[in-house]
Amino acid sequence: MDAGAHAAPLACVVANPSKQKVTDAVRDLLDTTLCEAGYRRPVWLETTTSETGATQARLAVASGAALVVAAGGDGTVRSVAAGLAGTGVEMGILPTGTANLAARNLRLPVGDLSAAARLVAHGTSRPTDLAWVRTDPADEPGSHPALTGPVLPGMRSSTHSPAPAGSGGALSALTARRETQPAQAEVDDGVPPDQASTFSRSGSRRASGAAPGTDAAAAPVVPAQPPGGWARPSLGREHACMVVSGIGFDAGLVASTRPGLKARIGWGAYALAAVENLRFPRMDLVLSLGSPGAGGSVERFTARTLLIANGGMLPAGITLLRDTRPDDGLLDVAAIDTVGGVLGWSSLARQVLPPRAATYANPTRATGRVVRRQGRDVAVRVSTPMLVEVDGDLLPPTRGVRVRLTHGALFIRRP
Repeated sequence: MDAGAHAAPLACVVANPSKQKVTDAVRDLLDTTLCEAGYRRPVWLETTTSETGATQARLAVASGAALVVAAGGDGTVRSVAAGLAGTGVEMGILPTGTANLAARNLRLPVGDLSAAARLVAHGTSRPTDLAWVRTDPADEPGSHPALTGPVLPGMRSSTHSPAPAGSGGALSALTARRETQPAQAEVDDGVPPDQASTFSRSGSRRASGAAPGTDAAAAPVVPAQPPGGWARPSLGREHACMVVSGIGFDAGLVASTRPGLKARIGWGAYALAAVENLRFPRMDLVLSLGSPGAGGSVERFTARTLLIANGGMLPAGITLLRDTRPDDGLLDVAAIDTVGGVLGWSSLARQVLPPRAATYANPTRATGRVVRRQGRDVAVRVSTPMLVEVDGDLLPPTRGVRVRLTHGALFIRRP
């Protein structure tokens, strides 16, 4: 290798080898595009079931990489983002997953890997926010407002309270953690296989032998791993989140999506799972918000699902949250509720599908209701333990969720 090659900046690619789109031709395409842009021939670091991208990203940074590319789906992207947060090293994304939510919300090319590779090599690095999600492993008295008072069909303002505190950590304190665990023959907490519960459509757990038609949300929640395993924390007890974390219907949808069907028909598997979850029960929640330079607020409401997001675009032109920005330093919160059965879901669908695309009706009148809030720090208390999803990865049932946002944590190659 000549002196010029040694002087060229180093690019590393963190790739998920399980993605069928990451072919030899795609590898050659990205290699060629980066070399033509002045980089050395990139070093490829493959993920595993135990090391899903964060460790590889940190290794790339330690090796002096000027650019680290995440080649995979949303799980790989958020894992690489966790490893790069706060380092100042530029990040590129080659979207090869199913939903590719991060790429869609960053306005990256989806479905055109040649265009995506060119953007990785020549795009502008722009500051991008990164959220961190933490769930309570058990009830922590005093950590959240109590669930008291009347249940309201929507939101209402309540007393002000301090915003939930969030704390960061130095990269030197990071430890190599895997994003998912292999499936186990026995469920956790010593529950034998013959007594293990099965996932219900609500996303909660229903004990075996429960009567058909029993409301799963009212049944005891038994922690057990889904087939892909629980997502493992990215930093301490926190999970990196690029796009959205959901509680309730949203997490139930992820839990009931069939992996085999997802591999065959792509994001359409999520649509089918959504239909299966239309009877998801409503939840009582308390939401605490904190904003920079302002006091906190506490509100209580009832909803089918709660989304805490840094982006609002889904496949098929579906827009849940209009005007969300990945670099404004704010989290967008949406409480989504329906009443009236199919009529409520139909009302909601008309508000999120083209041509309306997140043009929401008055939540006090519509049968499909969406109420939005914004904040820098978010804390949620749920009346019944529920599953949580982070960028499509599942977290165990919990009654408490906290989300904080690191403004400008990443520098991502974007249009």
